[in-house]
Amino acid sequence: MSLIKELWMAIIIAMALAFGASIVVNTVSSKHYLEKQLEMKNIDNAVSLALSISQMEKDPVVINLMLSAQFDNGHYQHIRLTDPNGKLMVERKNTNQSPDVPIWFSKLIHISAPPGIAQIQNGWSQYGTLSLESTTEFAYQDLWNGTLMTLLWSTIIATITGLIGTVILKRILRPLTEMVDMAEAIGDQNFITIREPKTIEFKTLAKAMNRLSNRIKEMLKDQSQLLEELRLEANYDPISGLMNRKYFISRVAAHVSNEESFNEGVLVVSHISNLAEINEKLGGVETDALLQKMGNALQAMCHQCHSLIAGRLTGADFAIFSNQSVDQHALATQIKNVQLKAVGDLQETFPNFNLSTVSSKVSKSDQLEGLKKLISAIKETTGPNEADIMDLINRNYNTTYEDSNEAEWRNMLTASLDAQRLKLAVYPVVSTAGQMIHQESPVRLQLEQDGAWISAAEFISWAIKLDLITRIDDMVVEFAIKSLAGGSQPIGLNVSTGAMCNPSYLDKLTALLTAHADNAQNLWLEVPEDGVFNNLNEFRHFCKVLKPLGCKLGVEHVGAQISRLSELHDLGLDYIKIDASLIRGVDSNTGNQAFLKGLCLIAHSIGLMTIAEGVHTDSELAALPALGIDGMTGPAIKLG
Repeated sequence: MSLIKELWMAIIIAMALAFGASIVVNTVSSKHYLEKQLEMKNIDNAVSLALSISQMEKDPVVINLMLSAQFDNGHYQHIRLTDPNGKLMVERKNTNQSPDVPIWFSKLIHISAPPGIAQIQNGWSQYGTLSLESTTEFAYQDLWNGTLMTLLWSTIIATITGLIGTVILKRILRPLTEMVDMAEAIGDQNFITIREPKTIEFKTLAKAMNRLSNRIKEMLKDQSQLLEELRLEANYDPISGLMNRKYFISRVAAHVSNEESFNEGVLVVSHISNLAEINEKLGGVETDALLQKMGNALQAMCHQCHSLIAGRLTGADFAIFSNQSVDQHALATQIKNVQLKAVGDLQETFPNFNLSTVSSKVSKSDQLEGLKKLISAIKETTGPNEADIMDLINRNYNTTYEDSNEAEWRNMLTASLDAQRLKLAVYPVVSTAGQMIHQESPVRLQLEQDGAWISAAEFISWAIKLDLITRIDDMVVEFAIKSLAGGSQPIGLNVSTGAMCNPSYLDKLTALLTAHADNAQNLWLEVPEDGVFNNLNEFRHFCKVLKPLGCKLGVEHVGAQISRLSELHDLGLDYIKIDASLIRGVDSNTGNQAFLKGLCLIAHSIGLMTIAEGVHTDSELAALPALGIDGMTGPAIKLG
């Protein structure tokens, strides 16, 4: 039972007891008061009437009329006149006394007042004795009315007291409610804090709970930092600060194998052909400082352009990959100039300093082994006697609609959307026990009637450029809701950063989920990690609006910003998807195994399900459950 109800019960009981005591005391005192007043009235009236009769002629008829007139006007129960011997001479009696009060009340509160008695004189002799008793019905009525009035005011006072007490109690207990909500939030791995109340007892408790929540948040933050250090140690070169060979190739392979976001890219490799000579002359410390400068320059370039990633393949080899189609000549030239600028005066010390730089187109048809061979071919081709910039064109590369101009793309996309030639592909996401979690459903478009269905990577850049992306986003959600209404299994949709930040998209999505509340719980929405942390305020608003509607919310491609994962603890997220680059070869990569264990531990501590992306091999599939992974998706995932 709530405190408010207990307060009302206490007030009702207290007022009932108070009313009971009050009614008893008031009734008894009123009863005695009325009896005393009636007694005095009886005596006064009897004496007054006896005196009047004593001064009259003692004519029986006149006396009888006088007594009758007095009886009719004075509200008496009886008037009786007896002679000195006690013989009744005249009597008037009220036989119809019926007070307008409940019978039980009149029986319970019996009012009895002694009659007034006076002697009537006839000269010096006694003429008779007059006995007079007033009626008690008015006394009963007055007592009953007083009791009802007491009950009424007691009820009014009790109600007002209860209402005021409820308001005051709610205000007093508001901090307690906040602390209960805080305790439940902590139980749900949402480590919030509350404002400390003024009430001393509550303030002490709130301060202790805030300290607990802050301590857990700090612990998560520290664990995230340690995990970030572990990630850097396992996947990054300690000298240059760039990705090591294994991690760089995994990242490139993850991009290339992601048909939803990758269509064509560029790989650039720079080779210091005389690094051994430089090391011999400068020494290990100075050479490391040189490599660090080159690495820092490439890192700064990648920070400015998020489509680039850089790695150190070997001691003398640096590689840069662009996941977008760019002019490979210009990119290679820019990268070489950035590195030469970082080297600075070294070129004067070593006039023959050689930084051979080559570039190659990379298509979505390339796989991991092919990329390794491509990198090896680039290294073998470079040398002091080779051309400074070389192009190794992937002969297997073939892209549809490559030469289409803007007008053609607008016509094709508009016609496709008007005809609703759009569908959702299906890729299973399963738990480690093999049960379906949801279906990843990337969008497919058919640009021409009866033509091939193309992935998002092939049209998304044109859709953004032509301002058609919002229309596609809206149609994707509508198709998903329609599919769920038709009995489909839970569907996972990728929400682009632009869509997440678009108020119009959020309004339409909210309206759809509200109109189809029964299907909202089967819709899983995920936003890329870089979009989340680069637009954290917008993502918070996105979660705040959609979470109450029942849909599942998550972050995909998690891995590059692990140190900030603890910032998501209060958003009510349901899951994260770990980037495929961290999953690739995890069965043999002990560094990434330790990293994934720590990542899953942090994710579970803030209530997040962990799902591995891009699981390619059975060995990876077998290794992941022991690391704390809850679900998996990728080419190796097969159902039944």
